Amino acid sequence: MPASLRRQTARLRASYTSETASLAAPGITRRDSSILPLRSGLGLDACSAPQRRLRALLALGMFNHGPTSWWPRHVTLADVSRYTFVVSPRHDDLVIAARAPYNVACWLVGRDRLPQIGLPGLRVESSYDDGWRLRHLPTGAAMTVTGDRHGCLRGPVDNDSNYARLWTTDVPVNDEEYAVLNGLPRLSANTETLLAALTVRLCAHAPDGTWDVGMWFNDVTDRPGRGQAHHRRLSAEDDRCTLHWDSEPHPEDLRTALTGPVIGLVGTRIQTTGDGWNLHYGRARLLARPVVFRP
Repeated sequence: MPASLRRQTARLRASYTSETASLAAPGITRRDSSILPLRSGLGLDACSAPQRRLRALLALGMFNHGPTSWWPRHVTLADVSRYTFVVSPRHDDLVIAARAPYNVACWLVGRDRLPQIGLPGLRVESSYDDGWRLRHLPTGAAMTVTGDRHGCLRGPVDNDSNYARLWTTDVPVNDEEYAVLNGLPRLSANTETLLAALTVRLCAHAPDGTWDVGMWFNDVTDRPGRGQAHHRRLSAEDDRCTLHWDSEPHPEDLRTALTGPVIGLVGTRIQTTGDGWNLHYGRARLLARPVVFRP
């Protein structure tokens, strides 16, 4: 594709995701650029099957929080979104560019002497000056956590920089992690795609500031807040998902992030219900039921 068109598409994607253009560019495919200005998804959802599975598992961890959580409490990843970072999805990598990469990595990866085990099976593959290359052992999918705003891992590999004593790839998946993973119901490929779409749109917002997903913890649009409890419940089985939440983001913001003409998941259909909405993708359905917050 022409370099100018790739740069144009990267800038457009960055205006919706808070990435830098150079961070967004590796996630842009030929197809994403060739069909602009039509709906393209901007490469957010184009990934390998292992990546899709990894992102779906991250969604199940991050969008379960509080007393009604669908996943075990010690596996919750919801608090990772309290930190400031940018999600940059690529075909075979999921890059997290964070202000505090150490804190983010500590929530994602388990370690000894802590009850919280991170995402089951996620390990440190290699360490750098200000970041980590992670590997999810059950799927083989890669993640990158870095303090560099352009997504780079700086310096040579340093085997001694894992000062948090995070589990590394030479630590096998343990029985507790297998119990969580094996306890999950079957998820279809379309369902995994819907769940993955939630993960990669954590930072999605309108370029003109009219809506903002806000990492599920913040609203920056000067509207009344939806509450402070931050309870979430995301359940899934086969072709059905159900999502409840009682705080940020505003329901219409999440709906736009998933279905908007530029940023949305390509191929979705929306159906309004009495207490929320159904998002259809192929045979999969996400039933979103935002809880009305009353102060």
